Amino acid sequence: MLTFVEAISLAGDRAKQNDDALGFRGNAAWVIDGATDLSETPVTNTASDASWIAQVANTSFNAWTYGDLREAIRTASESAANAFSYLTRGQNIERWQLPIASLLMLTENERGVIEGIDLGDCRVYALDANGVQTAGGHEGGLDAEVKLAAAQPGVGKPLLKRAAAIETLRRNRAAMNSDGKYWTFGLQPVCADHARVWTLTLKRPAHILLMTDGFSALADRYSVYEPAALVKAAISVGLQELGRELRALEASDAAGSRFPRFKQSDDATAVLLRLS
Repeated sequence: MLTFVEAISLAGDRAKQNDDALGFRGNAAWVIDGATDLSETPVTNTASDASWIAQVANTSFNAWTYGDLREAIRTASESAANAFSYLTRGQNIERWQLPIASLLMLTENERGVIEGIDLGDCRVYALDANGVQTAGGHEGGLDAEVKLAAAQPGVGKPLLKRAAAIETLRRNRAAMNSDGKYWTFGLQPVCADHARVWTLTLKRPAHILLMTDGFSALADRYSVYEPAALVKAAISVGLQELGRELRALEASDAAGSRFPRFKQSDDATAVLLRLS
């Protein structure tokens, strides 16, 4: 049986909205990470297009009737596409303005196996008596982001406020969810066909930690923890304490000189589950 233990969702900037979302329902759980807007004004007339698409997906998943995981994503994408078309009617929308999100969703099937699906860079670490298993995240995605952030010219101004950085990110955003290799959740229902699917066979009892990349940075970006140690810490000290540790580390490298990145802190979301 899959049960909820704890969750956390921290805004990267407490003066702004949180673009992440999470959910747990029945024998399924998910995390969603809306990609930061690249324009000053949201086209959906909400706090941000990123938070808008994350909440549309979250609402759809909460109404999911436990069918195929790809169909859950396809249905959510169709809902987002229809709503976006209505909200932006009459506007001239460029491709880089289309809202996208990373997401990861899993469920326990009737055989007791964990089935999962993901798009983008969310992660899951599962720990049982045999060790840790990991899934999710686009291969090479973090390396590419670090190189891109480190290569941006200029000092004294946040990367997401520099014209050169924004233009580069807009070009990259416009190339997503097309014929290229990098797919995220978005307004194209075909994104469901490009989602990665996987299974985790775990010895019970086990613990499963779902994360957006802002939280998995403790292991993937900052190397403070190995995957197994991060799950153990989530169990022993809790997600709130790990959140404080994450933010303290980022504050100590606010300029990104040690860990190149586009903003000091990203929204960070995690869900801890127990499989018994």
